[in-house]
Amino acid sequence: MSNKSTERKWDREEVVILVVEYFRTKNLSTDEINQTHQEISDFLRRREEILTGVQVSDIFRNYAGIHMQSGRIRCLDPETHYSGMQGTKLQKEIVQEYLKDPAALITEADRIYDKYGRDQ
Repeated sequence: MSNKSTERKWDREEVVILVVEYFRTKNLSTDEINQTHQEISDFLRRREEILTGVQVSDIFRNYAGIHMQSGRIRCLDPETHYSGMQGTKLQKEIVQEYLKDPAALITEADRIYDKYGRDQ
């Protein structure tokens, strides 16, 4: 069975959440970062179900996927010396927006959280 929703490209709201949370947590412990990745996964999965009215598959925006996408963001962070992963065009744009004006992107992320409900 093919599930098209698992193949959907990341949209702006999702990448804004990913980028803001990456920069918010990048200096925390590994355990705290891992916990944040799970919270991002839970939020994005719930958001998708709100938007589509359909239960998401087990792999849609799951912890492993969030962890991998966060690695891409990390490679775009000028303060790190990681390479090997390429960020997407959208990820690069949003990281640049964050670096120019973090407060604006944090405000946008807060609006996204409020729009779909932070924790349910």
